Amino acid sequence: MPDIGFLELLVIGSIAFLILGPERTPEFFAQIGRLVRQGRAWVGDVKQQIEQETRALKEPIQETKDALDEGMSSMDSKLNTNDDSKNK
Repeated sequence: MPDIGFLELLVIGSIAFLILGPERTPEFFAQIGRLVRQGRAWVGDVKQQIEQETRALKEPIQETKDALDEGMSSMDSKLNTNDDSKNK
């Protein structure tokens, strides 16, 4: 999102007040607030769905990696045991 400071908001509010008048300005900003809230909710939903999908993809990969790590460590320990018995 763009970084809007207080001064920018004040300028936007002043221009909106001059264009819309004192009767319609509060309603306009209420509508803008609703739109921003809906946009944030939508973005939050999309992020949550993306996280769920990536988690579903990452779990089998992590399980495979863990199984390979276990196999490598057991293979390494067997090789070390065989090397130790041959060196004696």
